[in-house]
Amino acid sequence: MRVVIGALKMGSFILMSLITIPLQTLGLLLFGNTKLFFIIPATYYRLTCLIFGIKVTLSGKRADGHVLYVGNHLSYIDIAAVGSYLNATFISKADVKNWPIFGVLATVGKTVFIERSRDAVTKCIQDIKKTLSGGRSLILFPEGTSTKGTDVIPFKSSVFEILLNEELKKNLIVQPFTITIINVNKRAVQKEEDHDLYAWYGDMEFTPHLWELAKSKGVDILITFHPPRAAADYEDRKAFASDCHKDVQEGLRNTLPPTLDFQTEAA
Repeated sequence: MRVVIGALKMGSFILMSLITIPLQTLGLLLFGNTKLFFIIPATYYRLTCLIFGIKVTLSGKRADGHVLYVGNHLSYIDIAAVGSYLNATFISKADVKNWPIFGVLATVGKTVFIERSRDAVTKCIQDIKKTLSGGRSLILFPEGTSTKGTDVIPFKSSVFEILLNEELKKNLIVQPFTITIINVNKRAVQKEEDHDLYAWYGDMEFTPHLWELAKSKGVDILITFHPPRAAADYEDRKAFASDCHKDVQEGLRNTLPPTLDFQTEAA
């Protein structure tokens, strides 16, 4: 029975994605600089969570205005879980462009892609400024990779150097958030391995992982928003990254189910 249910979920997800890509492309052309732009991606993200049984609970107050949200990264599903509740554009590594389905959606969703060249950094700063001035917020996962969700690895400070650009940081508010896995398959998390149903990290393959999630009864996650920080208060990128990391890490320490010991992962 679970195989049949999983197949129906996968089929529904693929069909929905194929329909969404041209709709999102049209939405980009018609509503690229308005709040209406987020109707299609937000609907897509919420339906994705519904299909795969991802239940999201929010805690803490979200900052007002144009905000850069920074948090820990556990899975590709984070995009749908977080994107369902934040009208914001993602900042992502350039290789996400090559992901099946998600890469195309990220591109037409006006994702800001980060590359390593000097010219690319300049373009990234301009894209961030343009996005914020256009009335949209941004979402960033500064760990630079996804983890199993039992700790938060140190944030990449190079990204925060971009945020401390003199023009960019004047009115920039950064709000840390923490993603915590609470329940899997309708029961509380008991051991680390339970995280693997949602968390996608290391050498895990995409399709088998998505298939296991599709066959499951779903996952409950908690997203905790922490007090925002003003970029104008910082001159040092490492201090900025460290403070945001501590907020997110402490949030995970306080929300991780008691059956799991808080761990420290290597950078």
